[in-house]
Amino acid sequence: MELHPRRLLPILQARLARWPVTVLTGARQTGKTTLVRELLPAMETTAPAYLSLDDPDERLRLAQDPVRRLDYGTRLVILDEVQKQPALLDVVKFLADRKRGHRFLLLGSSQIRLLHHVRETLAGRATLLDLWPLGLVERVTGPEAPPCGLDRIWQEGEAALHRMTTAGVPTEHIRTWRTHAEESLRWGGYPALALLPEAERPVWFRDFRKTYLERDLADLGRVADLDQFALAQNLLAARTGQLLSYSEVSRDLGVVVNTVKRYLRFLEISYQVVLLRPWGPSVGTRLVKSPKVYWTDPGLARLLAERPNLDDGPFFETYLCDELVRWMSWQVEPAALQFYRTAAGREVDFVLHAGRGLVAMEAKASQRAHATDARALTEIVTAWRSPGLHPDAWRIGLVVTRGREIEPLAPHVWAIPDWRLFGPSPDES
Repeated sequence: MELHPRRLLPILQARLARWPVTVLTGARQTGKTTLVRELLPAMETTAPAYLSLDDPDERLRLAQDPVRRLDYGTRLVILDEVQKQPALLDVVKFLADRKRGHRFLLLGSSQIRLLHHVRETLAGRATLLDLWPLGLVERVTGPEAPPCGLDRIWQEGEAALHRMTTAGVPTEHIRTWRTHAEESLRWGGYPALALLPEAERPVWFRDFRKTYLERDLADLGRVADLDQFALAQNLLAARTGQLLSYSEVSRDLGVVVNTVKRYLRFLEISYQVVLLRPWGPSVGTRLVKSPKVYWTDPGLARLLAERPNLDDGPFFETYLCDELVRWMSWQVEPAALQFYRTAAGREVDFVLHAGRGLVAMEAKASQRAHATDARALTEIVTAWRSPGLHPDAWRIGLVVTRGREIEPLAPHVWAIPDWRLFGPSPDES
């Protein structure tokens, strides 16, 4: 089996060392079980005890004497699909409280119900991590995923871009990673797809969606009309990368606005969509307040919206948003991701910021960027101050393209290809 290194693994290992209970959540088929059964054991001094609650015999054994059967001392205990036997969380709580050094890793594909039980039983004892589909840099094979271009930019600021511009990149590397980037844009990042021929991938997506509708939503128990919800999925996938208008979706679906909001909430907590909020720095301009909606996997969004064109701007923007969400999940120090748009229509697609700096990004689904593409970015990186941004922090603008070259467009504003930003970036020092 071909294993992709996951950038979340070091973060997971660090949490396991500090917390008695770690909860790993994410959509179905993102690779949670592979991560904990194939990759994590290599980082543990003692092989973890893995118990799958998918096995009815295992559930029966645990029900008979759960305290004794879960007491493995200091050995890590992994409970997969633990939401199928939620009473075990009381046992986990008991052992974590009474037995020093006990460690538990809980995961489940039905994360909606799992998180509900965790918050009720393990509040204050558990740390939460999200596993998303593969990011572009995770398409390598080997023991570790290398740094990507954004890692270097985030650590070093504009100096990293100067080095990346002058560094020679082998032709084979360019060809390979442009191909991987096109693959991510077209099909998304669910690991199982890499093993399938292209003709079978739409079938996989349809089965994935069917399972989601019939099993994950059944956990919620509050969706009376699955056909209507499926239609809402299609409508929202077609609106990915756009400002969200609840009233428009409500009108198209023929339901009240509160139903649309409930559907969006279900899609959020099941990792199908993310809602990006507007950035509000301390500037005297009027900003829009509506969020933007993004599907969390461009491949699934294309299937639902029936829009296969790779030059489609909103879907390229969705792909970049998804890469940023994955990148943020790997960071030890959190960063915030928002967008900027004024009521007059001035817009920047993404604003990634923390105390150390700010990276503003524009998505451009073409091979080249031009100086005119840098105007809104120049305004952000040269004139604005955010309340959470240190006065001496760096600010960089990036126009992200599907091309080949990194090049300056304006002071502190650069054009950069998607595969250079999110793909492996060798040390150019």
